[in-house]
Amino acid sequence: MAEGNIGTLAQKIGTSEEAVRFVISLLLGYPLAIFQRLFLTKAPPTAYHVYYTLAGLSIMYFNFGIATYHSALSVIVNWALLHLLGGSFRSVVLSFIYNMGTLLLHYYLLGTTTYVINFTTPQCVLTLRLIGLAWDIYDGTKSPEKQSESQKKVVLNRSPTLLEVSGFVYHFGGLMVGPQFPMKQYLFSIGVLTSAEEKPPISIMLALQKLATGVVYLCLFTLQTIYLPDDYMISQGFEDLDLLSRWGFVFIWGRLFVCKLVGVWLISEGACIICGLAYTPGSDGNPSRMDACQNMKVVSYELSGSPDELIQSFNISTNTWLLSYIYKRMRFLGMRLVSHVVTLSYLGIWHGLLSGYQAAFLFEVAWVRGARELEEMARRVPVSRVLSAAGVRIVRWVALAFRWLFTWTIFGYMLVPFALLVADKWIKVYTSLHWIGHLLIGGVLVMSVVVRSFARRRATGRGVEMTSPQTVTQSSASSKTAQTFVTMATESKTTSWNIANVSDDSSDDETTTKNSCVQEDILEKQEDTVTQNLVAAYLGPSQTQLLDKFVWEKGENVRH
Repeated sequence: MAEGNIGTLAQKIGTSEEAVRFVISLLLGYPLAIFQRLFLTKAPPTAYHVYYTLAGLSIMYFNFGIATYHSALSVIVNWALLHLLGGSFRSVVLSFIYNMGTLLLHYYLLGTTTYVINFTTPQCVLTLRLIGLAWDIYDGTKSPEKQSESQKKVVLNRSPTLLEVSGFVYHFGGLMVGPQFPMKQYLFSIGVLTSAEEKPPISIMLALQKLATGVVYLCLFTLQTIYLPDDYMISQGFEDLDLLSRWGFVFIWGRLFVCKLVGVWLISEGACIICGLAYTPGSDGNPSRMDACQNMKVVSYELSGSPDELIQSFNISTNTWLLSYIYKRMRFLGMRLVSHVVTLSYLGIWHGLLSGYQAAFLFEVAWVRGARELEEMARRVPVSRVLSAAGVRIVRWVALAFRWLFTWTIFGYMLVPFALLVADKWIKVYTSLHWIGHLLIGGVLVMSVVVRSFARRRATGRGVEMTSPQTVTQSSASSKTAQTFVTMATESKTTSWNIANVSDDSSDDETTTKNSCVQEDILEKQEDTVTQNLVAAYLGPSQTQLLDKFVWEKGENVRH
């Protein structure tokens, strides 16, 4: 009877029965969280682990039936692995191989060519969660001096019990779509809930605000499925539109398409707030907060005018996970651009084996770099020397509007392969759009290389003219130092991508990293031209020594 009602509801809404069950599962998190806060207030930690496990298994069975055993098997295998080898690097490797291997095997066996909701949806969430758990236990074996600040917040000094792992995986607050949270946060929330001293507030109003906002976003997504369906972009009607109308469709479609992700993340976060998982205690006089499971900053997201701003406010927990467990672990590669490509390639594979995922995330690499280069070149336009103060303000407002429009247009363009997935489909749409997005970003990157090359040659020429006969030898050495300085400085700026806008504090070389971050901050705030920076190399031996020291520090992080 219930299945018939769900099917009828799905038909009325115009969506699939799987999608209706999925949303119901997210909404169930609210009564489950309220029940927990009302009736488990004096229960021991074991009761919480059992409650989360039973609730999560029930939700999984409601959605996927017998296929729930896939997640249960992952829990048992990972617990056994950590119990036997936890704390060793072998446990990290084996955890990665098993969790990613089973996920990719399921992708391959299912062989779907469109996005469908099945047991791999929560499986990909627990894959990251369990891989991160193995890393946290491994990092916990290091001495505190070798742990970075970010690692100290999540490391574990022991392997968890089977009941702790199952409660961690099946917690209804992050079971279906996340957010990602470490085991330490999970255990901390239970410790606080069972403590007689401090208990997190229930924060019903804040949770309902998240719920209401999430529902609004899901309603907007419903409008997209009805009036702007994905398949319309591969229809003859789309091709019959003029080029500007096609781009307008992609812009509006992209804004609505991503609303489903924002909506489900916000609804899930509300359940985490009520149950106490999102609790962050106050420190240094600051009040406590309920943002440990925050996955969206809605206002910042809607006003984003660059890919960096968008990334910082969108899918925060997954971006933080990628930063901590993939991007920073790639330091041995020696170039941040390579780490960036590896990280987003992994993100694409984690989503699925279809080509659309890789096409979308690899385009993001070029988009992030191109947007930074474009903003850097725009900063060097001497607007204040040409226009009055009022004119400058007008230009800035126009520039902000253009940045917002450009960012969201390219974002929608990037989402085309992410939605259509199959190469024949997304290539057809990009062809109808004349690949303008790729040409724009590629043109910016090429132009930035030309501008930097021209600036280096011009600055080197000026340096030779400034050299007197008595200082030929010194100037020759300074010229080499200055050229190296420009190469490394510009390369470090263009490759210093950060997924969540968090400084790279890997424990491999903490001192060098901090020095490099300080130098990058100086470069970002520098208002002078590259030529003016180069001229400083010829002002005397002290300047040359300073630049030599800077180049050495940068050389620890960037390889050419």
